[in-house]
Amino acid sequence: MSEGEGNSASSDLSKTDPIYTVVYPRRRSFLGTLVLGLLVGGLLVGAGVFAVGGNLSSPTPSGAATAPSPTPFNVTLTVAMNPLNGWPQYTPANFSIPRGEVTITIVDDDVPMSFPGCNCNVTGTLGNVEYVNGTATHLVSNANVAHTFDVPSLGINVLSPAMSTVTFTAFFNQTGTFSWICEAPCGAASPTAPPMGVPGYMAGTISVV
Repeated sequence: MSEGEGNSASSDLSKTDPIYTVVYPRRRSFLGTLVLGLLVGGLLVGAGVFAVGGNLSSPTPSGAATAPSPTPFNVTLTVAMNPLNGWPQYTPANFSIPRGEVTITIVDDDVPMSFPGCNCNVTGTLGNVEYVNGTATHLVSNANVAHTFDVPSLGINVLSPAMSTVTFTAFFNQTGTFSWICEAPCGAASPTAPPMGVPGYMAGTISVV
């Protein structure tokens, strides 16, 4: 057989021999399947890590303190005569507020009274200011102080003129129960008589939760 014939036979063999027509495609299919498997496996692992990672946020400890209120909480108190005994009375006398910034409004319907020994400087409020009928003030005239709203443990001293609406804002950053009291001499029979210091009338509690 000539050299040309040998080359022709070898060329024909490479095109028709089953080794080339069967084994080679199987090798290509195995590599493709391997690559595809690795891709799918990687996607599944990544999805699993993402799903698990999404659930790794720290749990809130049981009994943890609540976050301060993000916006001011509003409370309205009224001072009016109790129709049963004629005593001036704060309503409500006991109330709850969230920890944080709180705005308290006092609607005072009592009659004008003077308070000669008054510490009439506003303290413990935001900017040491209260608003009497919408007007900001640091100092209230002792010629007309029907009542006060004092929280001694928090340094809050707010004055309430008769026939007025007083508004103030304060930060209550500690949880707990705090006592408030009216220090203006507003007794029914005499300046220091009840309801001065009587819980539910001129004294009460604030529960900060």
